[in-house]
Amino acid sequence: MQIGDRIRISAYKADGTCYRWWKTTVEAIEQDVVVTVNPPGHRTEGTGGGRISPHGIRAYFWLDRWYCLLEVYALDGTLEEIYLNINSPVQIVDSGLRYTDYELDVSREPSQGARIVDEDEFEEAARAYGYSQPFQEHCYEMAREAVEVANRWVARGMSVEQASGAQG
Repeated sequence: MQIGDRIRISAYKADGTCYRWWKTTVEAIEQDVVVTVNPPGHRTEGTGGGRISPHGIRAYFWLDRWYCLLEVYALDGTLEEIYLNINSPVQIVDSGLRYTDYELDVSREPSQGARIVDEDEFEEAARAYGYSQPFQEHCYEMAREAVEVANRWVARGMSVEQASGAQG
């Protein structure tokens, strides 16, 4: 994997089902993190069909953390949200990266504090996939850590050209 490569990101449910996947461009490779970027208009596929994203997204996929972070940008390059998925540490596979999504998330919109979201989805997943009480507590511990990360995070920014998908 090298900067500029197009790779596939695959998100799995706890039962091993791949439920979402998309192509992205590797922007940077740093110690224990792969940074990717997609302009608005990129397509995300899923078991229920695909969709086109109206946002530019820079994503940070850590190999040693139980979350990934998304910087979500408007067409004009304005930061709209910092979003963290609570998931397994990311694995490098032949076609790109994969992780298991545990349904618990953290969101921070500009000028607001980060908050844990999707707790109802996490509770449903805990029942459906039999998450143990210690595992649920671990996920909440990771979510609290992710809140701190989101509140301290300084986004790299996205140029209008990047955010609009223009070639530069």
